[in-house]
Amino acid sequence: MPELPEVETIRRDIAPLIVARRIESADAAGGPRYGRVAEAVGRTVRALARRGKYLLFDLEDRELVIHLGMSGRLFVASSAPASPHLRAEFGLEGGDSLCFVDMRKFGTLCIVRPGQYAAIPTLARMGPEPLSDAFEQTAFVRAVARQGPCIKAVLLAQKVVAGLGNIYVDEALHRSGIHPESRGIGRAQALRLHRAIRDVLTEAIEDRGTTFSLYRDGHLAEGRHYERLRVYDRAGRPCPACGSPIAKIRVAQRGTHYCPACQSAPLS
Repeated sequence: MPELPEVETIRRDIAPLIVARRIESADAAGGPRYGRVAEAVGRTVRALARRGKYLLFDLEDRELVIHLGMSGRLFVASSAPASPHLRAEFGLEGGDSLCFVDMRKFGTLCIVRPGQYAAIPTLARMGPEPLSDAFEQTAFVRAVARQGPCIKAVLLAQKVVAGLGNIYVDEALHRSGIHPESRGIGRAQALRLHRAIRDVLTEAIEDRGTTFSLYRDGHLAEGRHYERLRVYDRAGRPCPACGSPIAKIRVAQRGTHYCPACQSAPLS
């Protein structure tokens, strides 16, 4: 699934191509995931923002919200591709189209009043952006110190910090030396994790995201970050820090990669 670095890369790629352009037509596949898009017609794209893994198109008195799901691709083309997986097309002033292709059909799009996300509860309750000043150390330390779900589940939930998914949670936990099943993280480890989250996301954005198979950026090119991953999708390979084999287990209902030597199991 595209996570914060992938979504941010796409935002940066397509924003210069659509901002200040009027939407002249809109068509989307049927069904609840792709919503009614007719309200976009006649409105101008004033800005394109990102919140966590969501893209937010400012359409004057409306907002187009797109989540890429597992396999979504968003790009601008001179004409829509002849693809059976084309789920939405927005005709732009000047002749181009903003195209949303979603092979696995887990993506969503809808149009709402600006900031009114009652129908999108994950977005409505989302925590601070990890690369912003709102991602404050004291609040983060307090949040992860609680004896509740394991730290991997806490980070995936989007309430303590926005935009993290399976890849970058595993990477940040490895850098900070925290086992993914740990609970009640102490202050020193929490501060290391806070820094690690920012570092792994910044590096992945610089590399234009991570491509395993389906992700493509806003120019339909692959991300370059895969070779720099330390643990994710590296089961059986040596840990870059200590040389021990990377292990794969299931945590928070997700395949999880970690180093048993660098990330000691929590005491039961």
